[in-house]
Amino acid sequence: MGVEYRKSTHSNQSVEKCNSATSSKMLTVQVLMLDDSVVDFQVQSKAIGRVLFDEVCKQLNLLEADYFGLEYQGSDNILYWLDLEKAINRQIALVLVDVKMKFCVKFYTPDPAQLEEEFTRCLFCLNIKRDLSQDLLHCNENTAALISSYIVQAECGDFVPTDYPNHTYLSTYKFIPNQTETFLKKIMENHKKHIGQSPAEADLNVLETARRCEMYGIKMHP
Repeated sequence: MGVEYRKSTHSNQSVEKCNSATSSKMLTVQVLMLDDSVVDFQVQSKAIGRVLFDEVCKQLNLLEADYFGLEYQGSDNILYWLDLEKAINRQIALVLVDVKMKFCVKFYTPDPAQLEEEFTRCLFCLNIKRDLSQDLLHCNENTAALISSYIVQAECGDFVPTDYPNHTYLSTYKFIPNQTETFLKKIMENHKKHIGQSPAEADLNVLETARRCEMYGIKMHP
């Protein structure tokens, strides 16, 4: 996710004056949530990252917050985690106009049963769904189809032949980049096997399957 920049209109002012003005101003941060909604938060630019993170968690009524973090793209186009103990204006470029961040899973548990809240498991599943669609979860096509079928079970419920006569009911989903009809048919065949699974059970199966994937939970940035 990119971040918009613009040049300062006060380039002739001293560095000290510019820094002083920036440190006291309010900053609007657009946070992309795991359901793809975007929520604006306002914080002082000199506030530490935890102030913003706590506001995001409060918005979500999230109890198990320690698993999550805020991700942003630096001026060097590298993704970073927002340091919760450092001032925001010491982490992002001072010329930023529209600050954009992603709320996402930072620490993946190897045992989904350790997640106490159903809502936390749901957020983990949304993160896996996003990673799968962006080719960030490395797995073969059969595993991707199985994970996708659990996602469909959680969101759509049981497979009903009269409602879903063919795989086209899946065409509105983006499970993986460049998905094919053959891939959607694999998802449909797996979906047929999940009859009776509740959304919570399907979510748990998403997590159990994804955690066996190579590089699961590994993020290649600071």
